[in-house]
Amino acid sequence: MTATSRAGDGGSLSDAIRQLRDRLAEVERDRDRLLVLAALHEDLSRSLHFTDILQAVAGRVGSAFALDRCSVFLTGERQSLRLVASFEDPGLRNLAVDPQRYPELQRALDSGETVFIPDATAEPLLRPVWAKLVERQVQSILVVPIKWDGRPIGLLFLRTARGKPPLDEGDVAFCQRVAVATAAALH
Repeated sequence: MTATSRAGDGGSLSDAIRQLRDRLAEVERDRDRLLVLAALHEDLSRSLHFTDILQAVAGRVGSAFALDRCSVFLTGERQSLRLVASFEDPGLRNLAVDPQRYPELQRALDSGETVFIPDATAEPLLRPVWAKLVERQVQSILVVPIKWDGRPIGLLFLRTARGKPPLDEGDVAFCQRVAVATAAALH
C-alpha cells in the first residue's frame, strides 16, 4: 500500500466518521424535538385556560431551542394581533401589536403560510428593520400560523440570536406540528 492510498483511505475514514457524527447529531435533535412535543401534549391536556396553554407552548419551544424570543400571538378583527404568551417574559400578556411594524408577522398573516428566514439581516423583506436586527444580533426568524378552519387564529414566533444554533428545516417542521397541536388545544 502506498502513502497516497493510505492518505486517501484516511480521508475516507475521517469523512465517514464526520458523516456519522452529523447523522448522530441529527438523530439527537429529532429525539429532543419528540420529547418536547410529548411534554407539550401533556401540558396542553392539563389546562383548559387558553393563556396557560399558550404560555406552555412559548415556554417549551423557547427552552427547547434556547431562543432569544418565542412568542404566541392571537389574531383579532382587521388582522390585529395580541401578544398573549412570551418565553422571555412570561408575565407579558395581552399586549396589542401592530403587525405592520413587523413585516414577517404581516406576511404570515396575509399568506397564512409559514415564514422562515434563516438569515434575518440578509432578508429583503426585513430591509426596513435591518439596523435593529443587527443591533439585536438577530439570526433566524420563524413565524408559523396557528390555523383553525384554514385561517390563521394566531402566530407562533421564534427568533434566534447570532452565536446560537440557527433554525433549520427540521425546526420548521417541528414548529408546524406544534402549531397544529396548539390550534387543537385552543379549540
